[in-house]
Amino acid sequence: MDYETIILKKEEHIGQIILNRPDRRNALSRKMMGELAEAIKDIAEDDEIRVAVLTGEGKAFCAGADVDLMPGGAEEQELSELSVEEMRRSFVFKSAQKVVLGLQRMEKPNVAMVNGVCVGAGFDLALACDIRIGCEDSRFMCGFVKIGLFPGFGATWLYPRIMGMGKALELLFTGDAVEAEEALRIGILNKIVGREELKQTTMALARKIAAGPPIALRLMKAQAYKGLGMDLESALREAAVCESITLVSRDHREGVRALRNKETPVFIGK
Repeated sequence: MDYETIILKKEEHIGQIILNRPDRRNALSRKMMGELAEAIKDIAEDDEIRVAVLTGEGKAFCAGADVDLMPGGAEEQELSELSVEEMRRSFVFKSAQKVVLGLQRMEKPNVAMVNGVCVGAGFDLALACDIRIGCEDSRFMCGFVKIGLFPGFGATWLYPRIMGMGKALELLFTGDAVEAEEALRIGILNKIVGREELKQTTMALARKIAAGPPIALRLMKAQAYKGLGMDLESALREAAVCESITLVSRDHREGVRALRNKETPVFIGK
């Protein structure tokens, strides 16, 4: 499928999605949200892809929703004429939320390569990814409060789980920006590297994950998120089932064989 606002690359079992509106700091238009949802679905359903990487073209990751969707914007009049319920069911909300859900529900690990500013809905996109690698130019801001909006793309669910309730509410209430070093300290970023090293570091991590056992990785991701709402006893019961699944896999036998022979295992997802 050809895309107008994003770039989709597939190589070495890695699916890379690049937000491609650098002149608008990769702000999310209706078109981009629809294409992004399609690309995420494509990667999720492609058996050859084991890891997804999300980033932005140019100097920004994503500046949030396009101003054309806001009051006075080119697309605002149509939205302003809708009722609250009609707005909730509108394409804009459905597409944006489909993107966040798609990243969270994707069985495969995904990584955000945060190459610059990450604002509003763009911040939510990054937090919906499993791992976030940034650089000194990475800068995060919720921003919804500054324009009188509730953050409708998952911020109130994502922030507390990643940075704790106190810090989450501080950022939601104030809309203050978070620079790269603080983002690393409070868990928004997993790692900071130099801007010139960002792509190399992120893709090296993606290749390392892609070389792992796909079945075990999928189960680990699913249970880690599911475990946030479970008690330990329930989590242990499910862990026993998951380990049993991997114990009878071909990849487990390959891993043991390679360990004994001091070789690098070749996992095939079976």
